[in-house]
Amino acid sequence: MHAVDDVVTCGDLADPGRLAALAEAGLGPRPDPDMEWYAERVRRWLDVPVALVSLVRPDEQVFPGAAGLAEPYRSTRRTPLSHSFCQHVVLTGTPLVVEDSRDHPLVRDNLAVRDLAVVAYAGMPLTDAAGNVLGSLCAIDVRPRRWRSTELDALADLAAGCATELRLRLARRDADEERARRDALEASLRDSVERSVTVAREMQLALLTTLPAVPGLEFATRYAPADAEQYVGGDWFDVLPLVGAAEDSTGDQETVVVVSVGDIVGHELDAAITMGQVRSMLRQAAWDRAAGPPSAIVAAFERANAGIGLDAAGTTVVARLRRRPDGQWAMSWVNAGHPPPLVVTPDGRAELLEGHGRLFGLPRGLIGPRRDQELVLPAGSLLFLHSDGLVEGRGTDADERTETLRARLADLGAIAPDAVVDTVMAELPRSSGDDVVAMALRLG
Repeated sequence: MHAVDDVVTCGDLADPGRLAALAEAGLGPRPDPDMEWYAERVRRWLDVPVALVSLVRPDEQVFPGAAGLAEPYRSTRRTPLSHSFCQHVVLTGTPLVVEDSRDHPLVRDNLAVRDLAVVAYAGMPLTDAAGNVLGSLCAIDVRPRRWRSTELDALADLAAGCATELRLRLARRDADEERARRDALEASLRDSVERSVTVAREMQLALLTTLPAVPGLEFATRYAPADAEQYVGGDWFDVLPLVGAAEDSTGDQETVVVVSVGDIVGHELDAAITMGQVRSMLRQAAWDRAAGPPSAIVAAFERANAGIGLDAAGTTVVARLRRRPDGQWAMSWVNAGHPPPLVVTPDGRAELLEGHGRLFGLPRGLIGPRRDQELVLPAGSLLFLHSDGLVEGRGTDADERTETLRARLADLGAIAPDAVVDTVMAELPRSSGDDVVAMALRLG
């Protein structure tokens, strides 16, 4: 390995088979929605400021997936190898874990330490089907960090998924050569495909909740699938009145409702089937623990999820709403890795209900225990819940879109929930290949 004008070159990085795979993958210094998804999940799950999908070329590294990257690198999506830790993952074909780069003999002189403030680093190899290491999925911290085994396991699992996506892209390129022969079969398969689409749509519609009538509550929901043709996906919404679950101080029945939104990891039919099971199990857990906190509902579901071998993974917000005798609403909720709900009070204030714990279906040691949160809301308040497809997507900043959503809800807070969800879905068009769920509840 040698350096010329701060550009590091290496013969191993120029292996023809590896370079051919990089070219066929079609990824470069431009944001790619799937690679962005993996980078963002690493940033969230490991709680790091920066996460990258880095593909290493003979003279530079490019970032088709990046979360938290500072300018100018956020725009250029590339650096020379003088600023690359990931090259060492490619050269060795093994993970690289660094607690403090300033003391590490392999990388302490790397310019990324000075220019990008890379202090702690954990990178996992991304390989193609032939074993070529194309790059790495990495987590970066600007402070020294002792990486926990659960964090490294989660990073390795995400890297395996990212590598699978790369292999699928390469396989699709090979499959293009077979397209001419498949075209000859298209006419005979068309009727079968159309029947499959019809069944998928009917299944999704059957899985979506039929909203109940709840005295004192007005609500509206919308669902937009990632695949407009098949109309199936893993996002859900639910409203479950717990009739007879609680009494007020006079012995009268209280209005108690459990509301949830969630997102199953995965897409299309498999995710939709899993979603239906998860939602039903959450309903059962909510009914059995009607007087308990939402965290107990999620914990009971997770025990069943693992016990029966469903092993579903995803995010959810579960909220318990109780109308008090004074007309106000007591709300308790738990957030399992999901975008935060928003509340608009009658005086027009709109705020995010921040704070979330680990996703469901992941190792318990990855993030600390989930905590219930509580809030008292005056009658007339608007509660808005949604899935991440509403605010995340290609070429967008999730924080900026969330702030746009918050400001728009403040303007819309006084109108009917149907109009709220219709306006939001129209004014925040999807830019991702993900499902979208939106739910608005007026607490009357």
